[in-house]
Amino acid sequence: MRELSIYYCVKCGYYAYYQLAKNAVCPKCDQKMHLLDMPYQKFMDLDLEERDVLLSHEILRNCPSVVTRITAPHKAFNQRETIAILSAQIVALEEENQKLNETVTWMHQTIWDMIHRQEQPDVR
Repeated sequence: MRELSIYYCVKCGYYAYYQLAKNAVCPKCDQKMHLLDMPYQKFMDLDLEERDVLLSHEILRNCPSVVTRITAPHKAFNQRETIAILSAQIVALEEENQKLNETVTWMHQTIWDMIHRQEQPDVR
């Protein structure tokens, strides 16, 4: 008969004992549980506080950091940052548009000046 193994959920911290990895699904989160790299008997020799500390360290070691988990929605749906980037692009485009308008105005004036000079007869 197979020996029991300890599996834990990285999301909620629930742990249980299973013989087969395919049975190790968290009943609270419905996620696949991770195998604790420790023999069953050694885990059973720990008191409840030592188990909690061990599992806490394993969860922190094997899952994304708390900061990563907290900021994930912010990164996915960060309208403020998107608005700031787009606003900066708008300002840059408006500046470029202003320069192009000044160039067109200057070219237009230069062309009209050349046309007026051609229309005036040479006085000598």
